[in-house]
Amino acid sequence: MSYVVLARKYRPKNFDQIVGQEHVSKTLKNAISENRVAHAYLFSGPRGVGKTTTARILAKSLNCKQGPTHDPCGHCPNCVEIAAGTSVDVQEIDGASNRGIDEIRALRDNVKFAPASSKYKIYIIDEAHQITDAAFNALLKTLEEPPEHVVFILATTESQKIPLTILSRCQRYRFRLLSSKEIMDSLQRLVEAESFRIEPAALQTITTSAGGSLRDALSMLDQAVSFVSGEVKLGDMQSLLGFLPKEIIYSTIDALSKNDSAKLLSIIKEISEQGYSLLQYARDLREHLRYLMILSLNSSVLEVTPDELKELEKRKTIFSVPWLIRSGHMLSRALDELRWSEQPRLVLELHMLRLAQPFESVKELIERIESLEKNVSAGGYSVSEPAPEEKYEAAAPAPSAGSEPKPSQPPARATQSAAPSDIARMWQDIVRELKAERPRIGNMLDGSLAKSITGNNFIIGAVSNFQQDGIKNNQAVIEDAVEKKAGRRLGLQIQIVSVKPQETVVEEEVIVEDEAVEAPIKEVFQVEADLTDTKGELPKGINKVLNKFPGKVVKKSSEKPA
Repeated sequence: MSYVVLARKYRPKNFDQIVGQEHVSKTLKNAISENRVAHAYLFSGPRGVGKTTTARILAKSLNCKQGPTHDPCGHCPNCVEIAAGTSVDVQEIDGASNRGIDEIRALRDNVKFAPASSKYKIYIIDEAHQITDAAFNALLKTLEEPPEHVVFILATTESQKIPLTILSRCQRYRFRLLSSKEIMDSLQRLVEAESFRIEPAALQTITTSAGGSLRDALSMLDQAVSFVSGEVKLGDMQSLLGFLPKEIIYSTIDALSKNDSAKLLSIIKEISEQGYSLLQYARDLREHLRYLMILSLNSSVLEVTPDELKELEKRKTIFSVPWLIRSGHMLSRALDELRWSEQPRLVLELHMLRLAQPFESVKELIERIESLEKNVSAGGYSVSEPAPEEKYEAAAPAPSAGSEPKPSQPPARATQSAAPSDIARMWQDIVRELKAERPRIGNMLDGSLAKSITGNNFIIGAVSNFQQDGIKNNQAVIEDAVEKKAGRRLGLQIQIVSVKPQETVVEEEVIVEDEAVEAPIKEVFQVEADLTDTKGELPKGINKVLNKFPGKVVKKSSEKPA
């Protein structure tokens, strides 16, 4: 007997064996048990999820010698013929090759004949969306009022292409993609039954690559077993499916975190020289960035191997969620362009270099602008040239009267009694160095304040909740930088600093003397023009004052009030 592939060998034989489509199986079983079988069904859903298999099981249930029953025996002549595809009363029609009006007319002429040896004459039309509109129109009347012995089952992956007049005449069942757990459980049972040797990580790779299609997963497993004579390992699956080594993806992530454009170009050159697919590289990178995004938002829905999870945890806080969303869109556009470009390497290089450029989301920019405004208003922000490296010495307390002088000791660095100016300068140096070494973290600290050092705690003032969360997420890196400057380990304490902005208005004073009033009228207006340089002409602002208040100008001055 010739070899039978796993997808056919382990095809479900009854409703209970169908994986992941319980909502369909339960409804059909109840309909058969209660004798409520419809004359037309439409099974829609992605490829490889059980549409045609369910149609065959429904046909066996209706035509079984012990039926109609929701649990066909599988041994009677009718069940055996339907399973083998040789039953004259169950016809499977390929809608792609029998799509014309002539084929549908022939079908319409045949439905009036009674079944040969079964209770029902069943027509399974696969890929029904391929049938032409004229052919569908010819089928309308028959589909609406078929003979009592006829059942139509239409299967399609694109139900939106089926005319509404056909949809309204059918009971519709939507098949869903299978979850990774359902596919993994099915593969593990099959591996045990066949005594295959395969690493769990390799099995997880098959599950992830299947994309919710059990048939695709079985085909890949069949191919993997043929590819390796012994145990199937993770490397074998990656080589078979064309995946890149994980180290290349990890190196790319690290280069993106440092905005290292030169390293990214070297990685792309290495990929091209080693013969890897640039398309697959972009897909793998997008998938890895997707994992980082899901890990940051909701780790409970992440489906990866334990080893991959460890690597993801290491890089969890490197990128912000807005950056990850942006990178996903950019890589999707890159994939579209790579498929049709004459120079795919150039397209990929351009997109990767764009990814390496510094990125600030709108929310981050607003937060930074607000923090800068608060610091400018409070007078606590200044821009100056970088100061040379200094030691931040504690301010020595003044000796009290009558006390004996103590022997001089080396000054302590960044202690509890350190001067506020020294602490502030130390924090500015730390932020400046982080900007050079870790730009994302350094830029995030813009506007933060060093409040004080108490014991082993370094109290930092954050100007927003966003900045506070950013400091907490990168606390270990910041504490390392503080230890490098302060000479000892200090724990960070973050406090929200609330600064009330103060308005600064530059005003010009204009005095208007009213001839009819004894006391002069004095008003203050903000004007941009210099009153001393009018060349005999008054600015528009002064003319408006004169139009509103009677009087004349007795003094022109550009001096600003103290």
